[in-house]
Amino acid sequence: MTDCSDSECCSHPACSEHIMCLSSNDPVEVLLRKQPPSVTASFYQRVKFLIEENSVQSYAHMDEYSENLFWSSFTPW
Repeated sequence: MTDCSDSECCSHPACSEHIMCLSSNDPVEVLLRKQPPSVTASFYQRVKFLIEENSVQSYAHMDEYSENLFWSSFTPW
């Protein structure tokens, strides 16, 4: 019996590509490879490195996140 949610089973061939067994890149290492954002960068621009290709969130799709989408749904108090 193999349970891919158990980290001890990640070496099993059936679990090697399971989302619970995928490791992500270290955010600090990712940031060190990139040009730092400007001091006037928006929140989205400062954190988008998390969802970019080959970055921290390997299962995230960049096209699902958009700065314009955020601002269009934002309603100030």
